[in-house]
Amino acid sequence: MKDELTGAIKYDGFKKAGWLSEKKAKVVLKARKKIFHLFMDVMEPKRTEKVIDVGVAPVVGIAGAKTITNNFFERLYPYTAQITATSIEDAKCLEQEFPGLKFVQTKPYTTPFSDGMFDVLFCNAVVEHTGTRKQQKKFIHEYCRVSKRFFFTTPNRWFPVEPHSALPLVHWLPPVLFRKVLKITGKEALADENILNLLSARDFLGLFPKQAKVKLLRVKTMGFTSNLIVYGEWNENES
Repeated sequence: MKDELTGAIKYDGFKKAGWLSEKKAKVVLKARKKIFHLFMDVMEPKRTEKVIDVGVAPVVGIAGAKTITNNFFERLYPYTAQITATSIEDAKCLEQEFPGLKFVQTKPYTTPFSDGMFDVLFCNAVVEHTGTRKQQKKFIHEYCRVSKRFFFTTPNRWFPVEPHSALPLVHWLPPVLFRKVLKITGKEALADENILNLLSARDFLGLFPKQAKVKLLRVKTMGFTSNLIVYGEWNENES
C-alpha cells in the first residue's frame, strides 16, 4: 500500500508527501479500484476480446509500485496484450511498460478505427475534458462507433468537492461563476471549458447515441455519488 500511495502522490499532482496528500491518494486509489472492479463485473471481458482504453496518460510506473492512479486500468487488467491504448498525447512509452499493449495516438474527435473494431471500451474520466456539450457528444459517439460494448466514467458534478481543483461546492455555481472562482483562486487552466466541463447524470446520459442501450451506475465516496458510469452496447435493431 505504501508504494501505491507514493505513486498516487507522485502522479496525481499532489505538491508533496504528507498526511493530506496521503489521505487524498487513499481516496483516489479506492475510487479507481472500485471503478475497475465494476468494469470487470458488468462488462465480463473475455481473455480473447480486444479492448480499447481511451485517454491514457504518458507516464510510467515507479519501482515496486503495484498500482498508481494514472493508467490504473493497464496495471490491473489481466489481459494486457489485448489492450489498444489511445490518447491525444504521445504515450508510446506505455508499450514498454505493459508488454503486448499497443498505443495509437489519436486526434480529439476522430479515430483511425473501423466500426465495431473493439469488443470492449474503457474510458475513465476523459469526457469532462473534451470541450462543449456538442464536442463531448461527438467524442462519445466516435468511441461508441468503434466498440461493441462500452464503459465510460466521469466525475459527478454534484459531488461536494470538485476533484480537479479540490475546491468544495463552488462547482455547483453556474458555470460562468464557477470559472471566475477558478481564476480568482489561481486555477486558470481549469477555467477553460475546453479543459474542464463537468457533467451531471442527465448531462452524461444525453451524450449517447440513440442506437446505444445504456445503463447508469453511481460510485459512492463518503456517502455521496462521486463518479458516474454509463455502460452498454449497440442496439442494432434501433434505426
